[in-house]
Amino acid sequence: MDDGIMTAYVHYLLVRPEYQHLGIGRKLVEMIKEYYQEYLRIVIVAYNEELDFYESCGFKKADDASPMFITSLWT
Repeated sequence: MDDGIMTAYVHYLLVRPEYQHLGIGRKLVEMIKEYYQEYLRIVIVAYNEELDFYESCGFKKADDASPMFITSLWT
């Protein structure tokens, strides 16, 4: 998802467990970075267990922000 000009958001990058550690996730990240290379920022939503992977792909954990969410909405 992107705003069309400045920021792209990658909410989930999923690779089936039996296909992990084969370079698929890294290739997908490379494709995302190439596609959005003209954007100011690419934001990845990552679980703590995945931080090392995304850092190895060039992403940095924000020092001045924390993700926040609501898991259930009532109408």
